[in-house]
Amino acid sequence: MHILTGMLLAALLGKKKTGTKNPPRLRFRGGPVEIAHALPGRVRFYVPSLRNNPSSADILTDRLSKLEAVRDITITLETGSVLIRFDPDGITETLLFAAIVRLLGLEKALAHPPQPLIGRELRNVGTSLNRAVFEKTGGILDLWSALMIIMAVIGIRKILTQPNMAFPAGITLVYWAVNGLRK
Repeated sequence: MHILTGMLLAALLGKKKTGTKNPPRLRFRGGPVEIAHALPGRVRFYVPSLRNNPSSADILTDRLSKLEAVRDITITLETGSVLIRFDPDGITETLLFAAIVRLLGLEKALAHPPQPLIGRELRNVGTSLNRAVFEKTGGILDLWSALMIIMAVIGIRKILTQPNMAFPAGITLVYWAVNGLRK
């Protein structure tokens, strides 16, 4: 009985709306152009490259105001905010996003996905440790080679001391070591 009730509730609550006029809104965060907020007919972009850059702001205002569907453009140079009021039947926010990227020449910056701060910092720590091991060993080893050698030694040791208990782990470590040294 409970399963049937759950299935009915899931079917009723999980129904998708059909016949909606507005398409799903785009959300771009952490790039050269971000959609900060969007309503039908009004969208706010955050463009870090516009901060204290009046020449780019003038180009953007001049070119976008020539579009018939664009009603008003407000650019705040202190924050890099671009507020555009437009006719939603004449143009979409996706096209406005593409126009801003094209007018400011941010295609190359958009092609590179943003890197999370933690991932970037962990890569920096790994690079620093790699350099420290390389300098400490006088150029004989770097961190990645040392890790591969350590994994190979531990894997071989596990295979020899516990052949039936540690067979997968030992083989896995040797496999990682060999593949790591091939790179």
